[in-house]
Amino acid sequence: MALLVVIAATVAFAAAIQATMGFGFALVVVPIIAVADDPKVAVVAMTAIGVPMSLWNTIRWRAHLRVTPIATVVGASLVGMPFGALILSRAPDRALTFAIGVVVLGLTAWLWRGLQLPPGPRTEVAAGIASGALATSTGTNGPPLVIAFQATGMERDAFRATLAGCFLVQGVVALVLFWTAGLLTRHVGAAFVVGVPAVLAGTFGGERLSSRLHGHPFRVAVLALLGLSGALAIVGALTS
Repeated sequence: MALLVVIAATVAFAAAIQATMGFGFALVVVPIIAVADDPKVAVVAMTAIGVPMSLWNTIRWRAHLRVTPIATVVGASLVGMPFGALILSRAPDRALTFAIGVVVLGLTAWLWRGLQLPPGPRTEVAAGIASGALATSTGTNGPPLVIAFQATGMERDAFRATLAGCFLVQGVVALVLFWTAGLLTRHVGAAFVVGVPAVLAGTFGGERLSSRLHGHPFRVAVLALLGLSGALAIVGALTS
């Protein structure tokens, strides 16, 4: 029961962040749930919970969707996702989570100092491959896409909508891979049942904050959350 309460509270908080910034759900949830429970359950359950949330965000932000980046990123992510699933089943959880935290912190510092990635298919393909591998290995598929879209100057509404579309498709594909690997267990189902209502509560709460973040404040908030996500991953690895 205590574990389910932790899951519900964490999911609600992370959903509020996702509703505000367009990303951050898995980055907050996975490290915490991985420490409180099992890393594989954390990745699979949060992926399952994230699908209906991403579907809702995609529908309500559909007017701002940029289809071309979504198609490019999703197509490229199909290359990385099988490798990520293999890593999830074989790599040491602590080492993988720690490495991700270090990479995210490093890229955040680089972006904060003015990193400008060249816009176009190459950036989107690279981000897609990395994001796909992370989606099925740790569930934290957001950072490569956030870095690519923010650094190339995508404005706030298009940023959130396009991320939601990418997360939706990647989440569905990841669940298919998890099902074939036998990772959709009853434990995952219990977390899903508890997590979906928490997502709804957190999303509605986060919507009240979203209208207050625009332009430079929004960019600062995104970068701050990226740094926090990297730190959370490292703490999760060291305390698991």
